[in-house]
Amino acid sequence: MAYSDDTVLSKLSALNETQEGIVTAANWILFHRRMAKRTAELWLQRMKESTSHKKLNLIYLANEVVQQSKARKRQDFLTAFSPIIAEATEVAYRNSTPDIQNKIRRVIEVWRQRAIFEPDVQGSIEQRLDDVDKGKSSASSGATGRKPLLGGAFGGSFGGGGGSSAPLEFTPILNSHKGLMLKNSSATIAVSSAGSEYQKQFDSDTLPVAPVYAARLSSLLKTLDSAHIAVKGAIEARETHIRNLERLLSQNKASLEKDKNTLKDIVAKHQRTETTKQEVEIMILKGMDEPQNSQTNGGGGGAAGSSAEHDAASPKSPEVEALTPPGQPAYDNPRSSASTSVLPPQFHQGASELLASLAAPLSGVKREKRDEPEVFEGLDDDVADMFRNEQMGSPPKRSKIEEDDEYHP
Repeated sequence: MAYSDDTVLSKLSALNETQEGIVTAANWILFHRRMAKRTAELWLQRMKESTSHKKLNLIYLANEVVQQSKARKRQDFLTAFSPIIAEATEVAYRNSTPDIQNKIRRVIEVWRQRAIFEPDVQGSIEQRLDDVDKGKSSASSGATGRKPLLGGAFGGSFGGGGGSSAPLEFTPILNSHKGLMLKNSSATIAVSSAGSEYQKQFDSDTLPVAPVYAARLSSLLKTLDSAHIAVKGAIEARETHIRNLERLLSQNKASLEKDKNTLKDIVAKHQRTETTKQEVEIMILKGMDEPQNSQTNGGGGGAAGSSAEHDAASPKSPEVEALTPPGQPAYDNPRSSASTSVLPPQFHQGASELLASLAAPLSGVKREKRDEPEVFEGLDDDVADMFRNEQMGSPPKRSKIEEDDEYHP
């Protein structure tokens, strides 16, 4: 069957999920490998027009084609599918059922394990699928009022173009990396095509006629110019990406130096605080040892001095008034003379003899009234009359002052 667009589209539409159907269609496409670029374009067109189940069959077909091309070391279809494979897998993955999405993920994981595509192309494929998943999680979180999980799609690759989960400082790097992947993919395709054309024109044993050969060489020059432009664009994109990386690296180095200086300051403060703490503890220990040394080495004087210092330092207790009333004078209470130590009055010798005579028993003894000048000699007249009256049993003669006194003993 001759190759045509209609033939390719019809075969893609009739594709089924069986192993035989996938392998048969892949072998027919591989047979027309010179039309690899057009076949890839038609495959992407049919991918956008098909249902979810048909899209999965087209992914299986592309998988069979690229894996056989890799095994046969032919770059035609790998070069043709590389620029469009990321977009095609996103179209097939988006709005598909979870079962179909899991099957597509398994195919892409096989591509990674077997290194079917270049790392940049593989990263772009995975990033697009991560973006689809992140968009679903953001939509579901917005519907339920919950916030999306942090770092959902950032861990996969840098091709997302600065998603909301990425820090702001990574936004230039993400954008430059995305541009680098696109430029590098175009450059890879252009270089591969130019290399194939160059090999055809210069590695052939037979050369065509001169006019035909000149036309082919002109076409080769255009292909080489396209490859030159593509590679130059990839170089510029990579330089931009490197500048963004170096800028971020320099910022982090400056922050690192600042953190190191902060750490040094903290260490110095810690050491100073530790030293001061030790000095204060030594002062406390010395203050505790000094009173003990003064008591053991200072003797009685030291103890007296320390007790005096202690009495001076300690607050004095308030004075408490005595509970017993002060003693009354002896003349107010005659009975209190027995309990108080009052020195006896000093009498003359005659008074002493008189008092001694009074202590003798008077019963049965009748004394005559007689003058005893020797007994009362030296006494006042009133005192002498008092003693005489007591001896005679008559009351003493009271003076005018005593009669006016109110006290009655």
